[in-house]
Amino acid sequence: MKSLFYLSLMAAGMLAVHANGQSLYTLAGPVGLEESIPLKWSFNLAGGYDDNVNASNYDQQESAFISTDIGASLANYDSVTQYSFSAKLGGIFYLKDLEGNTNESLSNSTLSANLSHSFDQTLRYNGSVSFAWQPEPNYANGIANSRRDGDYIYVYVSSSVSKAWTSRYSTTLGANFSMIDYQEDSAKTDNRDYVGMDFTNRYKWTERLALSLSWNGSYCHREYGNNEFSNFVMAGAEYAVAENTSATLRVGPQFKYVDGYGTKTYPSAEFGLNHRMSDRFMIGMFVRYSNEATNTYIPNSGASYYSNETWRFGVNSTLKLTHRVSLDAGVNLISSDYTNPSTSGNTDTTTLTFNATAGVKLMLTNALALTAQYSYTNGTYSGYNYPMPAYNRNVFSFGMNYSF
Repeated sequence: MKSLFYLSLMAAGMLAVHANGQSLYTLAGPVGLEESIPLKWSFNLAGGYDDNVNASNYDQQESAFISTDIGASLANYDSVTQYSFSAKLGGIFYLKDLEGNTNESLSNSTLSANLSHSFDQTLRYNGSVSFAWQPEPNYANGIANSRRDGDYIYVYVSSSVSKAWTSRYSTTLGANFSMIDYQEDSAKTDNRDYVGMDFTNRYKWTERLALSLSWNGSYCHREYGNNEFSNFVMAGAEYAVAENTSATLRVGPQFKYVDGYGTKTYPSAEFGLNHRMSDRFMIGMFVRYSNEATNTYIPNSGASYYSNETWRFGVNSTLKLTHRVSLDAGVNLISSDYTNPSTSGNTDTTTLTFNATAGVKLMLTNALALTAQYSYTNGTYSGYNYPMPAYNRNVFSFGMNYSF
C-alpha cells in the first residue's frame, strides 16, 4: 500500500510552485486523506462593531454592523473523480451613515470548487476555481496586503496535469489565471490580473522525501502603472516529518522584467508546514519572500516603484477543546520594501501590515452554534503611503450559525 505521504504528493501535483492568487497555505502537501461530506447548508447571522471601517488614520470612522450569509458545501473523495465545493452568499451592513466614499452595504460572498480525476494510476488532472466579492483582504493569497476602501472582486482559476513516469519520477504541467479588482475609485490603482504557467519535475528520493525542480512564468497586467513578467526557477524539497506533518521548502532566483525598467534578478524562497493531530488540533503556516507587483503604482504622481521585495508570513490553527467548544486563531505579517521609483520626486518606502484573529464556537445542538470573533490589524508605513495610511483597527462580532 502506498504511504499517506505518497498519496498526498499525488493529490498535490498541481501545487508544484505557488501561483499568484493561490492560497499560500497549500505550499505544504495535505496531511492524511480528505473525508467526503454530503450536501450541507448553513446560515450565519452576526452583529458587531468596527472601530475603523475604512482602515484610515486621518478619516477614521466607526460603526456597528450586521453580517449575514447562507452557504452550501459538498465533497466526494471516494472515487476516481474527486470534487469539493463550497459557497456562501452574504453581505455586511453598517448601521451608521458613513462619510465620504465608504459604503454602508458591502458584499461578503465567496465560492470555491476543486476537481481531480485519475485517468489511471499514472495520469491525473487537477482543477480549481475560487471567487470572492468581499471587503476583507485575504492575506494568504499573495496578492493583497491591506484593507482598502469598499470591496473587491477576486478570481483564481487553475488547471494542471500530472504524469508519473515511474514509481519515483513525475512531471506536472499547469496554467493559472488570477485577478483582483477593487470597486472603489480610490483603490482601483492597484487592480491587477495575472496569467501564469508552471512546469515541475519531481523525484521521490525516499518514502518521506521528494525533490523537485520547477519553472513558473507569471505575467502581471496592471490597470495603472507598469506591467511585469516574472520567471521563477525553484529547487525544492517536500518532506513528511511524520504521518501527521508535512513540510515544503523551495528556493531559487526570480527574473523580473518591468516595462520601462528592464530585467533584474532577485532571490525568492517559500516554506510551508501542515500539522494535524487527529481531529482535535490542526495548524498550518507559510513563509514567502519574493518581489511582488502589489501596490507599486503611486497615484499622486503617476510614477511607479520598480521593485517591491516582500516577506509574507501566516499561521492558522484550530483547537477542539470538547465536542462542543472549539477555538481558532491566526496571525498574518506582511513586510514590503519599495525601491527604485520611476521618478526622482519619489523616495523609497516600507510598509508593514500585522493582523491577528481569534474566535470561539460553542455548539448548543448538533445544528445550532454560537460564535464570537475578534480581529486586530495594524498598518505602519514610511515615506510614500497613499492610499494606504498607517492605521489601527479592531473588529468584534458575536453571532449564531445554523447548519443542516
